[in-house]
Amino acid sequence: MLALFQRNAWANERLLDFCAQQPAEVVTAPADGDVYGGIDALFTHIVAAECGFLPMITGERRTNRITDQQPVPLGELVEPMHWVAERWPGALDFDRDAEEVFEIQRRSGPAAMADWLALMQNLQHGDDHRNQVATVLTRHGIEAPELDMWAFGEAVGFEKADSEVGRRERRNAALRRAFGHHSWATNELLTRCLLLSPEQLALTAPGTYGPILETFDHMVSSDRSYLSRLQGGGRLPRLNAGSLQPLLDEFRRTSDGWLAYLDSGPNFDAPIDMQDGTRVGAWVIVAQAIHHGNDHRTHIGTVMMRNGLTIPDLDPWTYATAVGALGKQTS
Repeated sequence: MLALFQRNAWANERLLDFCAQQPAEVVTAPADGDVYGGIDALFTHIVAAECGFLPMITGERRTNRITDQQPVPLGELVEPMHWVAERWPGALDFDRDAEEVFEIQRRSGPAAMADWLALMQNLQHGDDHRNQVATVLTRHGIEAPELDMWAFGEAVGFEKADSEVGRRERRNAALRRAFGHHSWATNELLTRCLLLSPEQLALTAPGTYGPILETFDHMVSSDRSYLSRLQGGGRLPRLNAGSLQPLLDEFRRTSDGWLAYLDSGPNFDAPIDMQDGTRVGAWVIVAQAIHHGNDHRTHIGTVMMRNGLTIPDLDPWTYATAVGALGKQTS
């Protein structure tokens, strides 16, 4: 879990710095309606949201609040981005049960929620909108930097040990919820797309991975291959299923396997040999599975929105409601 938050901060900084070097007309250009907005609007939204999620756990708020009512110049986002990034590891290890429901104050009013929800929302929200920034850059003919866990691992060291300092039980509970959301959201999207025609499954959008069916095949194939590596089975070939039902069936089996893996008490620092001869800590692959799902569900959502198809709400708020994890204050 710590690696996911460290990588989130690293990805924000790397992408913001990259975008700040692009022409102003690219950064401020309006975007198509299949993404949240232009690059400046997207980054303002990312930083404002992170600063808003944090006090749901720690109660700490910035004096000068960033809002996403209008885009903020990228240079003015650096300080609040660093401010909140420094505080998220403390929120991860905050001294209370991640599953216990507390009453918190949202902009919309009082709400009851557990800490894991704000933790998951922060990670998923960042992945979602950085993906959209990359989509916008691609549409301007600019290749975005790699921001996945493989790139992060290369930057910090693939065998860098997961810190033993911190609240391990809370981190593990949050990680299990992260995979719960990953499984639920992918299952929801696959189930929704079972209703699409072959022609609709072949639809795509500029700046995304590709057609809906191909993206699902890549996502499910990768997910089962990540788990296989962790279990000692090595990398598995792509499924090339040709339709969604076999992918849904395979994903459900893999989802059960992920929970069994987490419940086995794995060593996240265990070295895993890769096909190219490199060796990475298990934490890289575990965290990559979460990021990879977030990334490609956003791609599919962008394709669907661009082509006028209805997409389900897949964020952690909706997941928490669906699994009955929200309720009355318990403490």
